[in-house]
Amino acid sequence: MKRFITICLVLLLCAPAFGVKVSSRDDSTAIATVDTVVDALALTNADILALAGQSAGNVFYVDNAATGAGTAVDWTNADITIKLALVHCAANNGDIIVCAPYHAETASTGTFDLDKDGVTVIGLGVGDAMTTITYDTTTDTCLLGASGDGCTIRNIKFYTATDNIASAIVVEDGCTDFVIEDCIFESTTTDEFLDTVYIHGTAANNGVIRRNKFLGDTAENSAPQACIGFEDAHYLQIYDNLFTGDAAIAHIENKTTASNFVSVHDNEFHLGAIGDAKLDTTPAVTFAATTTGFIYDNFVATNVANPPLAIVAADCHVRNNIYSEVQGSYLEPGKVYTMSMTSVVSATTDVIATVAGGAILITDCFGQVTTIQDGDIGNLSVTLDATAGTDYDADFSIVVAAANGMLGDVYTFGAITNAENAGVAQANENAGYPLSWFCPAGVLTQTTSSTGSTGAIKWYITFRVLDEGVTVTMG
Repeated sequence: MKRFITICLVLLLCAPAFGVKVSSRDDSTAIATVDTVVDALALTNADILALAGQSAGNVFYVDNAATGAGTAVDWTNADITIKLALVHCAANNGDIIVCAPYHAETASTGTFDLDKDGVTVIGLGVGDAMTTITYDTTTDTCLLGASGDGCTIRNIKFYTATDNIASAIVVEDGCTDFVIEDCIFESTTTDEFLDTVYIHGTAANNGVIRRNKFLGDTAENSAPQACIGFEDAHYLQIYDNLFTGDAAIAHIENKTTASNFVSVHDNEFHLGAIGDAKLDTTPAVTFAATTTGFIYDNFVATNVANPPLAIVAADCHVRNNIYSEVQGSYLEPGKVYTMSMTSVVSATTDVIATVAGGAILITDCFGQVTTIQDGDIGNLSVTLDATAGTDYDADFSIVVAAANGMLGDVYTFGAITNAENAGVAQANENAGYPLSWFCPAGVLTQTTSSTGSTGAIKWYITFRVLDEGVTVTMG
């Protein structure tokens, strides 16, 4: 009641405009949320129905600060838990439970079981104002019950406050057409969910898990098993989610029973702590051998033995997934890139580019004088100091007398003179020969025989990426 009176005073004194924030995601079912309790009070039943994409159904209100009669028909009489509000709902009626911004519950005081078909639970609020369920026991969990077909959980934060919690949400046998969306599942470095969302048993079909954040434990990988674990779940769709942190098995795990036509796409996976040296060696997705489906357009950061092991799904169609185990700009194998840097010629060597993680094929390279050279730099060449050792070092050009480069002069590379070297055209000739410089991991360097200049050359290189996981850093 105290919160309600305070809010009413704010409404009267400030008369704020009603404000609803809609997710920028391109999805007609994306959640709309409100910033404050003040905005929440301005919502009508029709507004709540609109948020759920419905035109009919009863609306019941939940606020842990409520002190009213508990009929849940409005904010004044809101129930204090989702579990209590479920008592008022009817199956197959499109009923909605809406939670106030800053509403908070603990698992030990009563997790909920959506066991009435077609009920939607919506949390209002963004950021710190999100509805939050804190898990302070290892066994209590929220359920999508066997009699909860077509139920939705939306925009709720599930947070860990003890170690080895079995699950945040369990989908029971036979629960179909469920939706879990726009939620946050957050673990700490010492407290974690074992299977954050667990689709248990058989025939839990046609589920959708989308636009969620699974913010996992980053301190240990022995306890967390998976962010999403499922058994028998035909036509399951998992997309637009963020997965971070450790997983002993995988972020998405098909545990035992095979399923048909599972779709996993447009997700981001980061297995392990921040930093490539701390990546796990576990896959992002692992399915039973005969599970069928489609896994595509996902980004995976992990450190398995080789990229195909990042997604283990023998009977699925797998395509267009990006794999990385290194930090830095990701370069896609087979694609052509052009990069540039400005070197100085007041020393005998200056780094043009550092290639790491694999090889590239340089197809063009030229340099333009951007600062007048006021002294003779002597002979100039482009060389490679290979990471693998001196046996892989290479002179990419013959040594040529560069003399005093004038502003705008261009260095290009001419006809190949032997198996390793390419000639250098005279300054200010803009047309060079097509190049084919195989460049393994190493440092590409501008080398001069003299330090007698204070000028600068801007180098441009065009190259094709040959290996997975290559990074190229200019300068």
